[in-house]
Amino acid sequence: MSEQKISRRKYLKYVAGGVIGAAAVAGGAYWYLSTQKKPGKPKIRYLGHPFWFPPDAAAKWKELTGQEVECTYDELYVICQRQIADPHAWDWGGGGRYRPVINANILRPMPLEKIPRWKADKVVDLFNDPGKYFPPKMAERFSQLLWHVPGESLIAVPQMWNFDSVTYLPEFVPYEEEGGTKTTISYSELWNPEWKGRTAFQDEGFTTFTETANELNATGQFDPTESENFTNMTKSEVDQIFNYLKPIVQSGQIKTFWFKYGDIVSLFTAKEVYLASTWQPVCFDTRKAGVPAYYARLVNGPFFWYNSFYISKFVSDEMFEDLCRLSNWCLEVWMQMLYTKQGYPTPAWGWDDYRQSMGDEMFGWFFLGARTYLPINQIMTEIWPNHPEFANLPERLQHALFLPDVYFKHFWEGTPPRTGSPDPKGNLRDLGSVQDKLAITRYYLSPDLPDNNDYYVTKWEELKALIPT
Repeated sequence: MSEQKISRRKYLKYVAGGVIGAAAVAGGAYWYLSTQKKPGKPKIRYLGHPFWFPPDAAAKWKELTGQEVECTYDELYVICQRQIADPHAWDWGGGGRYRPVINANILRPMPLEKIPRWKADKVVDLFNDPGKYFPPKMAERFSQLLWHVPGESLIAVPQMWNFDSVTYLPEFVPYEEEGGTKTTISYSELWNPEWKGRTAFQDEGFTTFTETANELNATGQFDPTESENFTNMTKSEVDQIFNYLKPIVQSGQIKTFWFKYGDIVSLFTAKEVYLASTWQPVCFDTRKAGVPAYYARLVNGPFFWYNSFYISKFVSDEMFEDLCRLSNWCLEVWMQMLYTKQGYPTPAWGWDDYRQSMGDEMFGWFFLGARTYLPINQIMTEIWPNHPEFANLPERLQHALFLPDVYFKHFWEGTPPRTGSPDPKGNLRDLGSVQDKLAITRYYLSPDLPDNNDYYVTKWEELKALIPT
């Protein structure tokens, strides 16, 4: 894998290559997998991104089952093209923009009973009933990415989910996140003239056009009457969004369209950009550099996303059984530790073993909107021992330096969790609880892709060319 591709997901270094620690995992699953150990089991060929299934995971699966996983890695936006180009060259895939793979009819559905970790009462409610959160056509597209037959068979197994939002630096942008207790800035803050030359968009037409469409729809400036779905707009609707953004880009409002993960983190840590549309790990890595950063609970909602694993329809029946077990294992605690470290929760958050391995404090903070057991000034002393001055900063900035993977390190080190009760001055998780986030959900993005994505790309390249030189 090239350095350029690695830089796109720089944060892999925190979770791959031997850093996944021990955890309390239900013994039953490990016992079951150990009974599947058979000499000469066929090798699994994985094609996907390393963040979804890193080398550590392949080694662990071989340890548990004796079965080798040969991993072929590629960039997020080209994986699905490779899977479609040669569907016989892989058995098990991961994807973040995989509608074209479904449309190509190269996937084998998984009966629900073969994924026992996917229980309706254990998974995030949005997966069960998207119609509660999305308009009808959007909900229909959402279900097509998950189910082959709703309630009976899955076409793909989600392994992580989260929301993409706006990271901002509270040293310059005068707001403060308080979990799910309030909303703060809106997406349109990115084109507030006060921050001219200090904002950034993600470098993908689908992402930025959809984020903008949501904002304009929520504020009564855009009504997708043709598509009835601003995640799959018609050409004329894309043109409307393009025309809205055109003068904003021409004015020099946007400093850059970022693609490489390391680039946007560097811009934040150098304080050249004050706010940008990002993934949540960007916020965490900015904090790791000692720069206070928040992840905004946007007024009109961030976008929901998830990524999944799926199975080629060309595998043998024996391999299919193995791949169902592997897909299910990726919802268990060992694999979910990897994703949780980046702030990405498990879709199947209702299982007791996951909660027990986290401990009450971490589970409450991560999923239920509860405060940490230690007050923020004490947390600063504990997680920033080489920066005693951080404990004297205003609390607004202290909270923007909270590092969950350091504070909750027991989850990855296998040590006992902290005991106690929520402190009134404890930290709250940005965006709040699962229910808080669902309450502000208006749309999703990945793993979808517009039907006319080529037009999105064309208009996006045209828009980027308008940045003043």
